[in-house]
Amino acid sequence: MPSITKVLNSEISVSTANTVYDSKLVRVYATANSILTITDSEANTIGTLTIPAGRVEYVEKATTDTIASNNAVLCVPVSYNT
Repeated sequence: MPSITKVLNSEISVSTANTVYDSKLVRVYATANSILTITDSEANTIGTLTIPAGRVEYVEKATTDTIASNNAVLCVPVSYNT
């Protein structure tokens, strides 16, 4: 069965803290080895994630949480497949 992704907005390049359209689920594509930092609305780091070049990861977060990266990554909000 093919993988299905429901895209909810336009893909954007993210390096500095961004809520990615206040989304709860974000598809992240790393063109280079990247370290993501997920931060809450009070600037507390929730966690970090390393994404190898050429990989896609899905990040679930609160709408006010931000994603930042040491290298620009491409992010797009998506929905859960129901």
